[in-house]
Amino acid sequence: PEQVFNADETGLFWKKMPQRTYISKEEKVAPGFKVAEDRLTLIMCANASGDLVVKPMMLYRSLNPCALKGKNKQHLPVFWRANRKAWVTADVFMDWFNNCFVHEVEKYLVSKKLTFKVLLLLDNAAGHPAQRL
Repeated sequence: PEQVFNADETGLFWKKMPQRTYISKEEKVAPGFKVAEDRLTLIMCANASGDLVVKPMMLYRSLNPCALKGKNKQHLPVFWRANRKAWVTADVFMDWFNNCFVHEVEKYLVSKKLTFKVLLLLDNAAGHPAQRL
């Protein structure tokens, strides 16, 4: 189980408001609002034994958002990447795989004195490679 991993991504619309507003009988209308669709995507990965959780990759629309102005993204608890729609593409996935997954798993397996033979389970999302890695 130490060498079997599962990775998946999830999108989070962190400014999304409910599509419906419930009001009391006494109120006639509720104030409107503009729907915000600010999205981020996380790639999460762990092994079957549960003793290694790979540092998540966070994908956002902006490489340098105002909230992180002047901050070193290397010190964040996530691998920070950006593209226009915050979607996992094949390039983004391979960046995570080569620069995050391989590095952390290799370090973990060396500490456990295990060979670098790993099974990474993925779903068939468009951003995932179809070939063996």
